[in-house]
Amino acid sequence: MRVTLGKKVDRVPPVVVGQTVDIGIDRIGYRGEGVGRIEGFTVFVEGALPGEQVSARVAMVARTFAQATLLQVMTPGADRVAPPCPVFDLCGGCQLQHLSYGAQLVWKRQAIVDALVRIGHFETADVATRVAQTLGMDDPWRYRNHVQVAAADRGGQFVAGFVEEGTHEPVEAAECLIRPHSHDDLLTRSLAIIEALGLEGYDEAAGSGDIRSLAIRTNQTGEALVVIRTVGETLPHSAELARRLAASALPSGIRVVGVVQVAPGSPSGQAIWGRDTLDEVIMGLRFQVSATSFLQVNPSQTQVLYETALTAAQLQPDDTLWDIYCGIGTLTLLAAQHVRRAIGVEEVAAAVHDACHNAVVNGLEQTEFRVGRAERVVRELLVGAAANGKPVSVDLMGSEDVSEDAVGDQAVGGGSLPDVVLLDPPRAGCAPDVIAALADARPERIVYLSCNPATLARDLRLLADRGYALKSVQPIDMFPQTAHVECVVGLHRVD
Repeated sequence: MRVTLGKKVDRVPPVVVGQTVDIGIDRIGYRGEGVGRIEGFTVFVEGALPGEQVSARVAMVARTFAQATLLQVMTPGADRVAPPCPVFDLCGGCQLQHLSYGAQLVWKRQAIVDALVRIGHFETADVATRVAQTLGMDDPWRYRNHVQVAAADRGGQFVAGFVEEGTHEPVEAAECLIRPHSHDDLLTRSLAIIEALGLEGYDEAAGSGDIRSLAIRTNQTGEALVVIRTVGETLPHSAELARRLAASALPSGIRVVGVVQVAPGSPSGQAIWGRDTLDEVIMGLRFQVSATSFLQVNPSQTQVLYETALTAAQLQPDDTLWDIYCGIGTLTLLAAQHVRRAIGVEEVAAAVHDACHNAVVNGLEQTEFRVGRAERVVRELLVGAAANGKPVSVDLMGSEDVSEDAVGDQAVGGGSLPDVVLLDPPRAGCAPDVIAALADARPERIVYLSCNPATLARDLRLLADRGYALKSVQPIDMFPQTAHVECVVGLHRVD
């Protein structure tokens, strides 16, 4: 044992790189890898499952954990199944096809439980009763309406696919079991046209090529956008590429309505041909979605997600609602039907443009949207509430008063504090300033939507320390066959 003076004991790891180890797997990690222990030291083994005894070769050793490559499953687990995808072992698109779907749902709930206990430091018994069973799909295949594949140059050949785990290399597959058959058809046609025109995939070593990635986005009426991220500012043969894609007759009946180029530094892209938006209907409302705007990729589970969030919010006719990280305003507008006033906050200008359009199309005049980083706009909203005679923390106002220049076109007038707040941040979670500001705003209810159990647990602890208690925790499987899990958490103020 090695001891460093003035610090806690620093243990020498019991494994070294290149060593072959036999290890029992206890659980699944956040990336879908098997997790076991050797002399109490954590070892992650890609492809191993709970209940299995495996042989693995140590590939990397850090101070508190090691990563190992699976060599052999000596004792298979009861939930191991044969993955139906022929490139599952290479492709990074899915991580759990070798685990039965029922077991996937059980594990995803456990991932939430573990994070709340280990990272959030919530009581085990309370978490066990609060976290519901994961809401899964009847058919957990072919569910994505938006797929992006990386493009690369491989010996002068254009290749595209999901990226191999741990590399930047695309894995070619004519068929993918988590995207619709129509996407397979359109991607195959797109690659044929690209190759015929002599366009080149991205050469990372040389920093050259024409195309970095291709994306296909579809809606429920069979319309499709083809979105091309380019290496340079221009795309050779772009007009001919768009013409051929637009003229494509595909077996699935899908029809291309727009071809969009996204050049380096471009936040939203530009249509080469046709439209750069799609229209979608969610729970009876119409939404315009720009080519690069975020929208949940699983249509059937999106409705489950939003219904769960609205139920947790317990919306009342006189409520003021803030939706932080609102994207194109889907949840803001769905909630706005049930409240007096709804304010959405989003830093991506293209998404806010869509959100404002969507509010007008749906006739929801009680809705407004603010552009900017959440931590700045929430502060501005609080300043506006203070100007309207509402009590706001002096510390929050602080020395960084919001100037007219900082506010710009999004100038804040009088406002009111929220009764309910919706939070749907990116995987990194909420900025600490957002948590602090919301605690000072003192909404009665907060609903937190998350796709990352670790940052969710971290932020829930911050909210709990500021007077909020867990009321409901509902995992939802938005991404079957992958390690990702969505979660909707309802909180209420208790102080």
